[in-house]
Amino acid sequence: MHTLTSTIAGHPDFVKTVHVVPAAVTMHTWVDNVRYAGSRKDVLEASRKVDELAARSKVTWKDADTRTASTRYEFIGVDWDHQGRKVGISARLSKKLARDLEEVRKGAMSASGLETLGGRLLHASAIVGVFVGEFYFALKFLRRLTNALNRGEKAVDQTIRLSGSVQRLLDGWVRAVLEKRRMPVAARVPSLTVFVDASLEGWGGVLVDVATNAIEVLGSRWSRKEKGLHINELEALAFELCVSAVPDKYAGGTVTVVVDNTTVQGVARKGACLRSQTLNYAVVNGLTRLMCHMNISLSVR
Repeated sequence: MHTLTSTIAGHPDFVKTVHVVPAAVTMHTWVDNVRYAGSRKDVLEASRKVDELAARSKVTWKDADTRTASTRYEFIGVDWDHQGRKVGISARLSKKLARDLEEVRKGAMSASGLETLGGRLLHASAIVGVFVGEFYFALKFLRRLTNALNRGEKAVDQTIRLSGSVQRLLDGWVRAVLEKRRMPVAARVPSLTVFVDASLEGWGGVLVDVATNAIEVLGSRWSRKEKGLHINELEALAFELCVSAVPDKYAGGTVTVVVDNTTVQGVARKGACLRSQTLNYAVVNGLTRLMCHMNISLSVR
């Protein structure tokens, strides 16, 4: 369906040059949806080409008679307002989230319903700029549930009882999205939150882009030599590994590192540790890369 839509929409990868939409038009296709962005003249010309290709292919477009060039419209759950320079979640997505909120408050949902809710929340959070890091443990719960569904350990129609904490987090997440609804489009300073943790077996980290909520998960097991280190030193190594993974695109931006080890927090704030050379080197090395080499404004908590 996506290929068919792209072909009728005049995408250069699928049609001959004569049928390609004007180069000045930006095109987005998703399954059976098409969105054009550009000047009114170019968009109307692209729309005319689409109608011609659709007619030749004997394809009928929904609402073809009422389709117009507009500065405000809804597309894949997003309410676009180019004139007001704002974006928000569409009315349809808002209604679905409101229904999901009612189910969450009942304390139980189907496994497939929770999986769908997770997708909607991530999508809506990215649209209106809700920071998903605040609901990390709800996200972790949804991820584990999705993995269990993929492995066949749970049935899609199985009823999942929500614990009090998960229920509160999901309730708060849905409300945060619904209450924000719309936000202005403006240039942002790149911002990242890094969650760091370690155990005697291995280390892990989660990188969350504050603006887009894009998530990257890191982690590995310790080597035999590393397993002989003190847990504080392992936490410091995890700190260095996660901080070293911060992409260059965040140079000049802000990074918040969340670590639950008070020793590492103390070293990061003071910049030195007299008791452990390994701990001192790992933390300071990570700080040096971010603050000196990448000119990042850093906070550790």
